[in-house]
Amino acid sequence: MNKQTVTQYYRKHRKAIVTGASGLLYGGGWSLGHFTSFDMASAAVLVLATIVGGYDIAKTAYHEVTNRTLGIKTLVTLAAIGAIVIGEYWEAAAVVFLFSLGSYLEGRTMRKTRTALQELLEMTPDTAMVRRDGTLQEIPAREVEEGEIVIVKPGGKIPVDGTVADGESAVNQAPVTGESAPVHKADGDEVYAGTVNQEGALEIRTTGAGSDTTLERIIRRVEEAQEAQSPTESLIDRFAKYYTPGVIVLAIGAFAVTQNAILSLTLLVIGCPGALVIGPPVSIVSAIGNAARSGVLMKGGEHLERAGKIDLVAFDKTGTLTKGETTVASVQGFDYDAEAALRLAGVAEKKSEHHLADAILDAAREGDVAGSAVADGGAVVETARIPDPDDFEVVAGKGVVAHYDGQEVVVGNRALLDERGVGISDDVESYVREREDAGETAVHVVLDGTVVAVIALRDELREAAPGVVQALKDTGVRTVMLTGDNERTAAAVAEEVGIDDYRAELLPEDKQAAIEAFREEGHVVAMVGDGINDAPSLATADVGIAMGAAGTDTAIETADMALMADDLDRIPYAVKLSKATRWNVLENVGLAVLTVTVLLAGVLTSYVTLATGMLVHEASVLAVILNGMRLLRY
Repeated sequence: MNKQTVTQYYRKHRKAIVTGASGLLYGGGWSLGHFTSFDMASAAVLVLATIVGGYDIAKTAYHEVTNRTLGIKTLVTLAAIGAIVIGEYWEAAAVVFLFSLGSYLEGRTMRKTRTALQELLEMTPDTAMVRRDGTLQEIPAREVEEGEIVIVKPGGKIPVDGTVADGESAVNQAPVTGESAPVHKADGDEVYAGTVNQEGALEIRTTGAGSDTTLERIIRRVEEAQEAQSPTESLIDRFAKYYTPGVIVLAIGAFAVTQNAILSLTLLVIGCPGALVIGPPVSIVSAIGNAARSGVLMKGGEHLERAGKIDLVAFDKTGTLTKGETTVASVQGFDYDAEAALRLAGVAEKKSEHHLADAILDAAREGDVAGSAVADGGAVVETARIPDPDDFEVVAGKGVVAHYDGQEVVVGNRALLDERGVGISDDVESYVREREDAGETAVHVVLDGTVVAVIALRDELREAAPGVVQALKDTGVRTVMLTGDNERTAAAVAEEVGIDDYRAELLPEDKQAAIEAFREEGHVVAMVGDGINDAPSLATADVGIAMGAAGTDTAIETADMALMADDLDRIPYAVKLSKATRWNVLENVGLAVLTVTVLLAGVLTSYVTLATGMLVHEASVLAVILNGMRLLRY
């Protein structure tokens, strides 16, 4: 082993080596004094143990003092120097060694907590098999360019973000989305770096590589979240800023009154607020790491603590409680051909970006397609005949108004018809009521002021929705659904899911107002939506929860809480974890305060010595760390 290797090893394991050396010297010095009459030798070894173990502590204390801040290490340094001055060498060595050992163990456990996601980074392969210039080349994964084709064999790890260009397989996405079951992937489906291809070979067209992958963004967000302070941490830091000088003043005052140096030094030791300072962050960091491994991104400790107080969860309906895959269930004409009415609706909706418009347009195209056309080197393709409208206007939250071939076509809800003075016959009203009672959304098709058809659209509920709502109720959380759908459709969906309450026929600003009203009533509100359409409501809620954030930069960067997959089951988990974290923080603070109180009483009654005080202090630090780390396995 050469000198450079030894130096690198020492630098990497310096704290462990220093702690070990201090401990051995402390044990040797104490043994010399206890079992032999070599008192001078014993004192020399104990002083050496204090110097070896206390050098780094004293160095940090010096910087604290010069920066006009007094921390834990300042207290320990003063206690050790004071013990040596009055000849209590073994007390000085004991204090330094126990503090050094506690700091080492604390550092190890905190590193374990903070690097809980490193295993995810290690899952991403360093190299990728890329097709370049007609040949397969293995290159570093970070050098893959956007648009290049990456080949992943069965059982291989996917090195880039991209879309499947060819092949079919099941992919284990647990590292990114937290989904327990493999997800089927075929042409056009998204895949993420760090996930595992299980069955067939895949050709993937790259959309992101290196640091520009979803997994890397998750890691960055989690690291930032773990560094961000929660309100409890900030409060304790402000408290410690004044508490530590107060302990020093108390120790000086005690010595002035009692002339008992050991008592004063012991007060310095037991006054260290170590457990109080370390308790909340280890709980927060553990919870954030656990959540990330389960496919839930927390923005930071502030939002995690606030989520622990949630007592009302508001759900958007479309794409949240439902799958967001709206389809046309039926078309009923009224003295007009249903297929022709559907085609007119398709023309009117062609330029709309609403999800209902997409469903109507898809159905219209399926019902009106040219037999064939020759294109692309002879391949037979089908060509939709839905023409563009002559003009087009969106009426927010109500529908569209368009003109085509000299006719006015209105496609929308009852509110739009009332606004335009369009009458509705009993037959139309009866049919609409029937479809809405079945949980479908009814859209009227109006031609030149007359309702000629009703299109019923259905969006299937997520299978997990009823169970998720019940799980939230079991934790004492009230549930509400906010939707732009009409009253009857909303009532049918709410009843099927088991939602406590609902608000129907809401525009985006109405949803925001509803959230504000809930907060004014004293509720701590979480809003669950898709992260885009319900942005005002998500921003207004105490905790905004974005669904399906995997691959979405905006949701990952801005959501208070983001579910990487469209997995509703993660919501009760996130709420329960947040509540458990809040209690865990309170437990740690309570344990720290109780320890200091008991030690203080012990010092004043002469039951606690300098070394005993430090031992109990370090034990309390380790206790709160271990308690916080329980959240890693929640």
